[in-house]
Amino acid sequence: ENGMLRAIVTAAGATAAVRRAVATLSSSRASIASGAFQLRPRGITPTSRHLGSQPRKPRGRRDAMTTMTTAAASTPRKRATATASANDDESDDDAWRSLGTPAKELRLENTLPTGQSFRWRKNADGDYVGVIGRRVVSMRQDVDDVLYRVHCRGDDESEASDAAVIAEYFNISTSLASLSEAWAAADARFAKLAPHLPGCRMLRQDPAECLFSFICSSNNHISRIHGMVERLCAAYGTKLAPDERVRGMRKAAAATPTPKKKTKTKTTPTTPREDANGGGEDGTSTVTETEKTAAALEPDDEPLGDFYAFPTVAQLRAASEETLRGMGFGYRAKFIAGAVAALVAKPEGPDAYLMKLRAAETPYRDARAALAELPGVGPKVAACVCLFSLDKHDAIPVDTHVWQLAVEHYVPALASKSLTPRVMDEVEAAIVAVFGSHAGWAHNTLFVAELAHVRAGLPEELRTPPRPKTAKKEKREKKEKREK
Repeated sequence: ENGMLRAIVTAAGATAAVRRAVATLSSSRASIASGAFQLRPRGITPTSRHLGSQPRKPRGRRDAMTTMTTAAASTPRKRATATASANDDESDDDAWRSLGTPAKELRLENTLPTGQSFRWRKNADGDYVGVIGRRVVSMRQDVDDVLYRVHCRGDDESEASDAAVIAEYFNISTSLASLSEAWAAADARFAKLAPHLPGCRMLRQDPAECLFSFICSSNNHISRIHGMVERLCAAYGTKLAPDERVRGMRKAAAATPTPKKKTKTKTTPTTPREDANGGGEDGTSTVTETEKTAAALEPDDEPLGDFYAFPTVAQLRAASEETLRGMGFGYRAKFIAGAVAALVAKPEGPDAYLMKLRAAETPYRDARAALAELPGVGPKVAACVCLFSLDKHDAIPVDTHVWQLAVEHYVPALASKSLTPRVMDEVEAAIVAVFGSHAGWAHNTLFVAELAHVRAGLPEELRTPPRPKTAKKEKREKKEKREK
């Protein structure tokens, strides 16, 4: 009898265990179907409740971008799944960690290389490596998440604060997906563009770093801006000591045109933000064919190089105009030294002054006007600094490219106007009227759509047509041709 009783109890326990397993499996299936469950490869550790992440909605059919990312996952060097499985014995501190941001909230390729910041380098694995404060950080795009790895941090900074610092830099507390839904309802063009350009997120940079980076952008192109910013950091910033992983990384191979043999000076249109302070109002800057050839001949597979924190205003006090000119900053040397002197002279000190401009109590127009008083800061640079670092979400940096898309889609009445500060204000007002309090964020998606490599991939009907040349521009081009 005892034996029979034990058999019955054992059978009952097994039945209960089976029922629990079935219930667990059913729950997992339901979670997967609802999008609430995410499979994570080994070696990837979630952050503390995924700072700033939004509840996930059921996934529909994957778009083209997600499909391409999934296909890329089969390349071991480029995806977290393969990398993590190859490093199962790595320590928890070395593991890739999840930022908890789906593609609709953040896509690295639509955010980091779009002219907001000049501190990020793409490595041969397809990851972005850059500096946030005194941290050297790698960022990796996963299929529907973003992963990060911190390679070093300041002496007084801890691993526990990594997630919060990175989430703040990427403005994760603001739901881009929710904003995009409202913008799509308000504007038919945005509704058509949004599926092609998910995750065009605004960064929240250090104000001083953003200010001096965009002073360097005056009449400049993107590779030279990167070079100037890095030289400024190397000369006056604090050198950082990332781990061995960074020292072993190589630069991504850049797709460059066949170098030209002749050396000549040529006026070349810049992309938006590359000419953030404008030089000419037509958005052109002087770029020599020699510079283009040098960029094209830059060897691939080079080390990423050294990393430095961006210098504080106090550190930049050591930078004289003469020294900066000797470093290749040209006329911008005067602006950098002058802006440093002006900030140091503020009664509350430079850092407190810039943070006062970031405060919610300071309206965008007041912050922009205050920045425009600094040497080398025009209306476009001021708007860039306000949008990219001072929490002025309705700021619209207007260059000729933004003006062109605004005239084509929002304010055709300005087509015959020249790009003056007054017209810039009219363009800004028109975009704000459509998109509201976060119009600067919406403008960012519209702007990214105008980048040459992005524009080429859009359906023909979504490409802003080139604007006809004005008589003034044709006259200038004829004059340049005669001079050559």
